[in-house]
Amino acid sequence: MNASELPPLHLIVLAGGASSRARGSDSAPPKQFREVGGRMLLLHSVQELCALPQVASLTVAAPVAWHPVVRSALEKAGLARHWLIAPAGATRTASTWLATLTLALDLTPADGDLVAVHDAARPFATRHLLARLAAAAATHGAAVPGVPLADTVVQMEEAGGGHVAAVYLERDVLRALQTPQVFRWNPFYEAHRWCHEEDLGFTDDGGLLATRGLSPVVVMGEAENWKVTTEADLQRAESQLREI
Repeated sequence: MNASELPPLHLIVLAGGASSRARGSDSAPPKQFREVGGRMLLLHSVQELCALPQVASLTVAAPVAWHPVVRSALEKAGLARHWLIAPAGATRTASTWLATLTLALDLTPADGDLVAVHDAARPFATRHLLARLAAAAATHGAAVPGVPLADTVVQMEEAGGGHVAAVYLERDVLRALQTPQVFRWNPFYEAHRWCHEEDLGFTDDGGLLATRGLSPVVVMGEAENWKVTTEADLQRAESQLREI
């Protein structure tokens, strides 16, 4: 499917984390609101992903105390998209639900629309990756980006006597998942409504959709789409952005 044939895509960006591992002190702002490479970290992926013409709206989930900062940053960015700010929840899944509900109440996406969920801590995701994911999700209902693993991975199992045995997994069939992840609107909304009603939590949206019977297809991710987690990661991102 060509990008021009894609249905409208609604982008949700999660910026609700406390980022305790990337804060030099209690008074430092969470990483997603730090200035990196001349811009708020949050804005790097927002502006890049919103450059895809099929992105019809943007919803940012952020702690309420940071809404004025986010609003000011989005206004200054001059995005040619309808944008919303939603409250963040206590967990990633809760934040996604609050953003989803805010989007549903404000814009009422059509059942066939697409929704993408992205972590603000991944500033280097590209519009090209989003386009590939959107094309796959339009066809299959759900798509997630994955990259090959560089390390050998084992599964730990009890071996008796207080010991743990390593069960070696076949690395060639494993992938490390990234965001953005893209889904058709209706199954995405219904899955998150169920998850909210059952008070459950998931590490990513693809896992939630798989639990509800819609297993995502895996699209090749981007090696540079890494996640900023620590203070050292912020310095690495700063250095990388200076080179762009």
